[in-house]
Amino acid sequence: MKKFKWFFGVLLISVLGWYLLLKKEHYQITFETPQPPGVVYHHLLEWPIYGKADDLKIQLVEKEEYQHIAQEVRVHDSLFNYQWNIARINDSTTQVTAKIKDLQHPWTQKLQVLYTKNDFVKRSIHNVKKVGNEFLNMKKSFQVASISDTLLPSTFCTYVKVSSTVGDKATSMLKSISTVMEYVKGNGLTLNGDPFLEVTHWDRDKDLIDFNFCFPIKKSDSLPDHPELLFMDTTPMNALKAEFHGNYRISNNAWYYLMDYADRNNLKVELLPTEIYRNDPHAGGNPLEWKADILVPLKE
Repeated sequence: MKKFKWFFGVLLISVLGWYLLLKKEHYQITFETPQPPGVVYHHLLEWPIYGKADDLKIQLVEKEEYQHIAQEVRVHDSLFNYQWNIARINDSTTQVTAKIKDLQHPWTQKLQVLYTKNDFVKRSIHNVKKVGNEFLNMKKSFQVASISDTLLPSTFCTYVKVSSTVGDKATSMLKSISTVMEYVKGNGLTLNGDPFLEVTHWDRDKDLIDFNFCFPIKKSDSLPDHPELLFMDTTPMNALKAEFHGNYRISNNAWYYLMDYADRNNLKVELLPTEIYRNDPHAGGNPLEWKADILVPLKE
């Protein structure tokens, strides 16, 4: 009995020592989503935008691509640290874990969360729940389906070179459409297929891309020169393809589905997506009825 009491006492002291001295977070919350880690990662990076509705001021501390994000969250005079860990646990589920720490009252929170659901705990649950609800709302705004291998044939096109953030690619394309269409119509040309975007460089750390915004036309030796437009035959491409339905402004979400599919199936891909737009957004309608084919090249 004495040995048992001694063992129990040592165990209790060890657990308390670990909790008080080594355990960094004060509260931990876990939830699951069917979306791939890339979508989750970028959604969490956008928390400073949609978190303004709750008067949150959020600053990025560090990030590890598609796996981890650390943010400092200020609520009025209080300051907290959120450590988000993202892990794919099976083919249909991504687990998100939020480890939360009160930076101004570390010892008080360590003791209080053991026996009471105080304001810190309530605020932590509220914030993570709001992030989870935003996931649900975002999920309703687009669909990604029918991932398969395909061969994209060569296409002759006129194009304009564009640089932008990933989030601003649609706005950047809109600024270029009039230039291309004035050239096409002004020279009596006819489009020979759907317009497409071809990423040539992607800085994933800064979320910046360079891309060609392309319009297929019939090849001719007598095409007039234009100061902003270039011409090329695209390279045939073996690729992974997904169907995206939704506003083309957020079609980059399909990139992360393709990356996730390639990773889970041990396929090597070039992270230079191509997007082929099958509908004209100017025609309006329900964006979920718009379609784009999203492709990433397979490595040989």
